[in-house]
Amino acid sequence: MGRYTRPMPHPAPWPVRLALLLALLLGVAHAEVCRQELTLALPDPVLERAPTGIDAARALKRAVDLVEPALPPLSHGAAVPLPEDDPDYGVVKYLVDRRLLPETWRPDGLDGATWGAMLSGFLGWYELPRVSPGPPTTVDELVADMGAVLARVADAIRPAALLATDPADGDRTTFWAIIWNWTIYPRLLVVRPSGDATAQPRDVLPRLSNCAVKIDAYISAPQETAKSLFITHNSSRMYVVASDPSLEALWPYQVPPGEELEAFGYQHPDLEGVDVFAAVFDGPSVGIGTLLGMLPRVRTNISPFGLGRYLEIP
Repeated sequence: MGRYTRPMPHPAPWPVRLALLLALLLGVAHAEVCRQELTLALPDPVLERAPTGIDAARALKRAVDLVEPALPPLSHGAAVPLPEDDPDYGVVKYLVDRRLLPETWRPDGLDGATWGAMLSGFLGWYELPRVSPGPPTTVDELVADMGAVLARVADAIRPAALLATDPADGDRTTFWAIIWNWTIYPRLLVVRPSGDATAQPRDVLPRLSNCAVKIDAYISAPQETAKSLFITHNSSRMYVVASDPSLEALWPYQVPPGEELEAFGYQHPDLEGVDVFAAVFDGPSVGIGTLLGMLPRVRTNISPFGLGRYLEIP
């Protein structure tokens, strides 16, 4: 993501020029995304000022929220380098609990090694190479770095929408979900439907997408078939492990057997006020063979050969 280049005293030899051209082309391929969303997450969005550790924490937290909604903590009990009454304590604790805040982080400054470690930790969730951007000298550079990393992540993720249709009305959906396996925490994201509960993918997919996540793959199936992708046996259990907005006091929560469709459809009382929740399942998982056998009952734009890509886990 090198920002710093020096003028060359003499024309570069052809191999060097070719390397520079390739670097520029790669830079275009990974242009930054979500600039407005990242900038608005900062406490003082003046782009010309020097960035702080708080700016870095807020930008990274916003990037994670865009790509990984309802992400459970990955660790517990680590020290948070801010007092609990600090207004940014929650942001910093979020990163600590998800192993994204290096020990060198400080709230009032930001060096290149710390910033690179924060960005590289996020990239590592998707098996992407580390970066060493150098210390950003302005907030504008910090936002550009974060936007470029977010663009690389957006290229790597593999979300697929699951649209469950009403058995009495195939043009209406009963729940929306996103199969989210290529991630640090594989899970099913269940999204509260917005607007008209149409079953048409062309209407639903844009509502499930944002500036970083573009969902174009989908599986549409009757709700019992959709449920059977995850509740495969009488012994299978569904757990809610995180939500947006966060209700940490409730999670993890086991959905009572037989009430899974109520949870998927946001008819469960414990999901009041929740827009997105993450679910995991304990029990036999559906195999590719079983999934292929379900294809006559589903609509999808994923080829039989491409299904494994969306079910694969890093």
